[in-house]
Amino acid sequence: MKFWSLGMSSDRLSHLEEILTRYRQQVSGKELTLTTTPDEDKERIKLQITDVKKLMQPFQQEYWEILSEQSGSIEISEQEAQVVVAEIVNQVHKIEVSSYTYPDEALMLLREIRDKLNQPDKSAAAKIKGVISSIPPFVGISYEAELDTENFLRKHFPTFISLINRTIKKKQIL
Repeated sequence: MKFWSLGMSSDRLSHLEEILTRYRQQVSGKELTLTTTPDEDKERIKLQITDVKKLMQPFQQEYWEILSEQSGSIEISEQEAQVVVAEIVNQVHKIEVSSYTYPDEALMLLREIRDKLNQPDKSAAAKIKGVISSIPPFVGISYEAELDTENFLRKHFPTFISLINRTIKKKQIL
C-alpha cells in the first residue's frame, strides 16, 4: 500500500490524469481510424486499441488507489452526495436487469457498492467516500474481465465521475 501526502497525491493525480488523457486520445484516434479502415486492417487496429487499454490499466489503478487513500480528506456536500448515491443505486439496478452480460465479479462488486449505499446509518457523503474506496478493486476486476472501466464508469455513473473530477480540481487549486 502506498501512502501519499496530500500535496504529493494531488501532483501525482494531475500527472496520472495527463497520462490517461494521452492514452484516451490514442484510443479515440484508433477508433476513428476503424471507421475508414479496410476490413482486412480492422483486426490489427482493434488489437492496437486493446494494447493501449492494457497500458492504461496500471495508471488507472494507481489513480483510483490514490483517490481511495485520500477519500477521508475529500470534501463532498451532502446534497451532491445524495444525488450521486441515487444515481449509483439506480444504475446498479439497471445493470442487473439489462440484457447485456457483465462479468460476475464486476456484478458482485457493484452489488456490494449498492449495499454500502443503502445502509441507513451513514450520511450520503460518507457513503460516497466508501464507494471511492471500492473502485480500485473494481478497476482490477474490470481489466481481468476485459471490461473497459473508464467507459463503464463514465457511461453508468457520470454524476459520480463528475463529482470526483471537481473534487480533484479543488484539491489541486489548494
